[in-house]
Amino acid sequence: MRSIALANQKGGVGKTTTAIHLAHGLTLAGQRTVLFDLDPQGNATLAMQGMDDGGHDPTGAFAPLRPLGPDLWILPSPGAERVVPRTAQLDVRRLVQLADSLASEGVDWLVIDCPPRMDAWGWAGLQLSQEVLIPVPPEFFPMHGLSQMVATLREAAAEFPGRAGLMGYLVTMLDPRESVALEVLEDLRENLGDRLLSTLVYRDPRLVEAASHGETVFRYNVFSKGARAYGELVREVMYGR
Repeated sequence: MRSIALANQKGGVGKTTTAIHLAHGLTLAGQRTVLFDLDPQGNATLAMQGMDDGGHDPTGAFAPLRPLGPDLWILPSPGAERVVPRTAQLDVRRLVQLADSLASEGVDWLVIDCPPRMDAWGWAGLQLSQEVLIPVPPEFFPMHGLSQMVATLREAAAEFPGRAGLMGYLVTMLDPRESVALEVLEDLRENLGDRLLSTLVYRDPRLVEAASHGETVFRYNVFSKGARAYGELVREVMYGR
């Protein structure tokens, strides 16, 4: 089983949107996929709540999960239903055991949506992931915080050998009508080189509309810019450039 975490210590960068579309897109490509929502806010859980397939309750290793469709499951965040206290404890060992059990059951991909901070939930996501994909909009502040995120990954890789390797950076929320955004994009290409994925995710109101309906754009509007971009991301993640 291959595991990928979506992480960035700054919020509002398209992290959750990318996580849900990567997970659903992998399933549409014929892969058995599980999404772990490790953000106490539960945004990924809420954004996919309309995709519950209404089938039988899962059993065995899949018992803690909610089925979203054929070969797609989510480990919901408790924050989707209630406020998670700051003192709430996270049982990381059980999460590791669950991931191992899912791998034994033939799950192909584990996608992990981390919170926009490196608390216990964020560190759990890094510990569970072989690779980390960092979404970054072409704006000054998200770009400025990349060095902090890279330092965090180095620390995580040292603490969890074989985990939290950098897959690369994904440009999100790109508006080509904004000259500043295009300038930052060129800076990203110059400074990040081949660590920057070739996929570009453009701003698309259909992404917001789909989330408000509790589904991805692959179901809401498969002909949208967002669907095309995330389809390209799935191809790049699975097969490379």
